[in-house]
Amino acid sequence: MKKTTPLYMKTSDMANLIGYSGDFLMKNREILFFKDVHYFPKEKRTDWKVSKMIEWVEGKNISSKAQEILNMLS
Repeated sequence: MKKTTPLYMKTSDMANLIGYSGDFLMKNREILFFKDVHYFPKEKRTDWKVSKMIEWVEGKNISSKAQEILNMLS
């Protein structure tokens, strides 16, 4: 049976998938990652949209402000 990638992941799983820490993801909400685009807050956790986070890692559809911040981190 083929294993499919989920559409959404909790913070720790997303961090493992893209190679960043969960703290990095959470600290950069509304800076690099935007509500209802990259993540969807729930009562006890945050769901991250896999397709949008992969686009972010690959440098697709990124805001100029986010790109400036990434350039400073590199």
